[in-house]
Amino acid sequence: MSYNTLPIAVDAFGTDEGPSVVVQGVADSELPILLVGPEKILIPMVKASKASGRIEVVNADDIIGSEDHPFTAFRTKKNSSMMVAIKLAKDGKAAGVLSSGNTGAFMVGATMILGRLPHVSRPAAAIPVPNTSGHSLLLDAGASTDCTPADLVNFAVMGLKYVELVWNVSNPKVGLLSIGEEETKGTKIAKRAHQILKESGINFIGNVQGNDLARSVADVVVTDGFTGNVALKVAEGFAALMEMIVKNEIKRAPLNEKLAAWALYPFFKRIKKRFDWQEYGGGSLLGVNGNVVIAHGKSGRRAIASATRLCGELAVTDLLRGMEGSLKKHYKLVSNAGNETDEEIRADEAVKPADVEC
Repeated sequence: MSYNTLPIAVDAFGTDEGPSVVVQGVADSELPILLVGPEKILIPMVKASKASGRIEVVNADDIIGSEDHPFTAFRTKKNSSMMVAIKLAKDGKAAGVLSSGNTGAFMVGATMILGRLPHVSRPAAAIPVPNTSGHSLLLDAGASTDCTPADLVNFAVMGLKYVELVWNVSNPKVGLLSIGEEETKGTKIAKRAHQILKESGINFIGNVQGNDLARSVADVVVTDGFTGNVALKVAEGFAALMEMIVKNEIKRAPLNEKLAAWALYPFFKRIKKRFDWQEYGGGSLLGVNGNVVIAHGKSGRRAIASATRLCGELAVTDLLRGMEGSLKKHYKLVSNAGNETDEEIRADEAVKPADVEC
């Protein structure tokens, strides 16, 4: 990846393994980095790395822990490594920002400090999900649990532009995650969003089901953050289960089968790589006015390197301006979707009992 823009701001604290793996990961990314955290801890680590010329330490004395409440952390820990990293992007000193720390605090900080893109009321976490031909982009994967039809339509518009610019897919197919293929299936929120997307002019293929995530049915799969996060965790759990089953079966196998498995090791390794979340490193927070990547708290060196490269890729593809243009173009579409919650829709469509003469 060619890179001719500003450095990436990286929160050095938040991973379960500590800041040393973050230093190693950003060094492996081969990108210019603004590494944020207590300089007395980070400077010796950076000097010991092979990439000290590309990594500049920005001091921040405070750290947001996993136990901190998101809004409290945002209000009271302005000088934390996470909030300082976000502010570097806000001030135009960094092309994007990455953190593997407290996800809630990171999303609150990114939304409040960077602001939202035009016509976006809720951001979405976009995560690649492996399928038979590559990946689908699932959003929302957990950023916004209570969504309106307008939010789901916005997610489709932003996800489509992401896949176009970052993955170089022309005319991406967009599907709406539901409990059946028929447009009458799903919550009232989903059904209303389905109707708007159907008339939108984008390449909307209709409803897709949970088992379609593993098939090359849609390039973009749209849902609310609650459903998306559950679907993502189930998929990750089954991938881990399959790996454990294969390992256990090989251990119990007779010698001839173990030798056959050894011969197939490169094959197994390629399959594992397809399902390995560390290959992409993190998810993109779409809808905020900045290139924001959320890495997993259990990220190791390779995951941090992948997430840093992803953040750099978002910057060089100018994803922000692309999404901004698409959101403005589809503003009427989104406004027609409405901002009702599921509860409000139920209230609007409730049948009032008629007066009965006794």
